[in-house]
Amino acid sequence: MKKFTFKKIIIALFLIFVAAGCATVPRQPHTGSPQGIYHIVESGQTLYRIAKTYNVDIQEIVWANRITDSTQVVVGQQLFIPGAKLPLPIEIYRPIMQERVEKLVGPKHQFSRWSYITLHHSATIEGNAECFDRDHRIRQMGGLFYHFVIGNGTLSGDGEIEVGWRWSEQKEVNRPLDIQICLVGNFNKQEVSNAQFDSLVKLINVLQKQYNIPLDNIRKHKDIEGKVTECPGDNFPFYKLLTDFRNIARQ
Repeated sequence: MKKFTFKKIIIALFLIFVAAGCATVPRQPHTGSPQGIYHIVESGQTLYRIAKTYNVDIQEIVWANRITDSTQVVVGQQLFIPGAKLPLPIEIYRPIMQERVEKLVGPKHQFSRWSYITLHHSATIEGNAECFDRDHRIRQMGGLFYHFVIGNGTLSGDGEIEVGWRWSEQKEVNRPLDIQICLVGNFNKQEVSNAQFDSLVKLINVLQKQYNIPLDNIRKHKDIEGKVTECPGDNFPFYKLLTDFRNIARQ
């Protein structure tokens, strides 16, 4: 009898110990949805401006929404914005004014001999002058290769004109007399945005007038003799650009 009672006591103590031990098991992390809100894309909004308004890294939005092309957000699309608490109004794109472009280019440099304008694409889905400068330094190109970079709404504004250090210092690249303009994007896969095209037309217009660059001296990178490249891509609207300038000249 005593032996049976002793077994009961041992079993009872074991059960009490296990029951007490359950309270010490660490809680599992919460696996619910991360905090944030859904933003509905409206006309004129870009991913760059949305990220900037909510003060969220654009890559966080890209990852959260499984976006493969950060330039292709469409009106009505729901975007999850991590960490945001309330919907915010997004500043829509407004075409850059000609006066603003003239200010970015600056006054004519008296001793400059610029005679050509060569057009490039970055061959990347996203980018801006800063990251291209970093890449070009790593590749021992002496820093940003281009004089001007026109953004596509990813890491800089859609149609935003960035002035490179080579233009500020009036430095030629590897082709003398040649102004280098790069539009962010891979135009074998993407289209030039309306904002980019508008900014490009205004930028070339200012440069043409200041340095008397003939229309025939505006060229694609791949048109330079000896260059084996697809730059600025099959979708680059080069002939539309030339047509627009011919129409301007007739006015």
